[in-house]
Amino acid sequence: MTGSGPGAAPGGGDGPLTVSGGGSIQVATDTVLAEMAALRLVQREAEQWQQQIGRVRSLGVGAAPSWQPDDLGACVFGASVAIDAVAARSRELADALDQAAEEYGRLESGLDLVLHGTGAWLAHTLGVLAPVLVLSMATPLAFLAAGSLLTTAALGRTPSVLPPALTDWLRENPRLLTNPATVTVVRAIVGSADDAVLGRLGVPYPVAAALGDAGAGLLGAQSSAFGLLVAARAAGMLRESPVRVSRVGASADPAGGAGTARPGAPGGVGSGPLAVPLRGTAPGHAPGPLLPLPSAVPLRVPLRDPAAGSGAGSAPATLPPPRPPTGFADLADRIPTEEDGGQVRIERYGDAEHPSWLVFIGGTVEWSPAGSTEPWDMASNVAAVADQEAGSYRAVLQAMQAAGVQPGDPVVPVAHSQGGLIANQLVSRGDVNAVGLVTFGAPETDLPLPDGLPAIAVEHDDDIVPALGATSHEDQRLYVRRELFAGREVPVDEVMPAHQLVGYRETARLVDGSPEARLVAFRAQLEGIVGRAPGQQSVWRAERVD
Repeated sequence: MTGSGPGAAPGGGDGPLTVSGGGSIQVATDTVLAEMAALRLVQREAEQWQQQIGRVRSLGVGAAPSWQPDDLGACVFGASVAIDAVAARSRELADALDQAAEEYGRLESGLDLVLHGTGAWLAHTLGVLAPVLVLSMATPLAFLAAGSLLTTAALGRTPSVLPPALTDWLRENPRLLTNPATVTVVRAIVGSADDAVLGRLGVPYPVAAALGDAGAGLLGAQSSAFGLLVAARAAGMLRESPVRVSRVGASADPAGGAGTARPGAPGGVGSGPLAVPLRGTAPGHAPGPLLPLPSAVPLRVPLRDPAAGSGAGSAPATLPPPRPPTGFADLADRIPTEEDGGQVRIERYGDAEHPSWLVFIGGTVEWSPAGSTEPWDMASNVAAVADQEAGSYRAVLQAMQAAGVQPGDPVVPVAHSQGGLIANQLVSRGDVNAVGLVTFGAPETDLPLPDGLPAIAVEHDDDIVPALGATSHEDQRLYVRRELFAGREVPVDEVMPAHQLVGYRETARLVDGSPEARLVAFRAQLEGIVGRAPGQQSVWRAERVD
């Protein structure tokens, strides 16, 4: 789920932006919502003019208007009638758009409910009728691994274990996994994994439905992922380990040093690796030193030679001071990729005494369930969906500690794919003082967020990955969706092209151009968080250790 491939750059898909959630049941395009807001503004202004005209009329304009063109009473009366008409018409149109958006939202929610219920019943029935162990152990990440295997084999990037005919068919049908209909079906199947397990265990369907995510929410993607994690680790796969974090790039401190430590904090962190234990570095971690932070300009060259190992002991690359991001495009551009040589980028704005932070987290790098030295792997994927402490999660905590993020500092996590799972965990667990949250193409989650937190989730309707998480209950997260390849050919040389970060960077530029009031407000809030002065940056890379 890294999504950094160059071949998927959309030349301009025509799928409109659709906005939903944010505490509302409305579902509409951003243009419709912006028109609704404009009509409400006209309505309010007309009502204010009505009040002004009322004050003028209360002053008295003569005993009896003569109804001549220059008569003051006639002018006031005509203005009053016109303003009344403007207020009534704008109110009528805004109410109509509001009702249409709510009705569409109810219809979509009803269809989702029917589809989920049908999928749950079918999965439960299959679990009862046959020992479908694969289905019974199905989890969001199991489907993701299967999809990755199919597509990589079809593209010839790994030795294919598939029949040649199937491999050719997959190559000739790239829209198989890049299709809104496929995403809808996968979302229903993923949400029914727990029902299959309960059906296999002989639990009656009414009881299973009451326990599942459509009922009490005691079972669902999280419990299914946990079950897969236990079974896989018993078989020697998806195992966790300590991680080691190294700083591979940093901007120079304005005062001339390699970093700036707060008064009373330890000295600056060098470029050597930082060992992170398997447990014990989560909430309550000790405050660390303050480092220079990531660049506002996306890194387009590797920070180090990927073949040179972890970079331990080598001098970190010098990066330019970051410019404050101005919108979603800037945020998406700064998410690190495998080609950049880093997995976490941290930007600090403000001074050492009153800093604010942006934490950028990349997506999956390694797909093998057998494990490797890469923490952004399938083990971390499954652990994150199971709400366990993944290696990538611990690496992000350690990078923030080393960069100098202190408890209480305002932080905005920005992430893609697996990084979105980590960002949601950081915020939900209270490991950071989040003042905002932005994810691109992240598996959906039902982790609760702090009340009032502005949270934006950008998803592609033809990206299968968001459907591989927990069932989304359109909470306070504002979902911005778009079909990336609407009316266009799907690239045949990329794995899951709608999930690639390059496509989300293009969508982010469209989001910046949206007049939708809540998206405009978030951009204004971002400016208030980071200010206008250049900041500091650091880029971090982690590896698993025995």
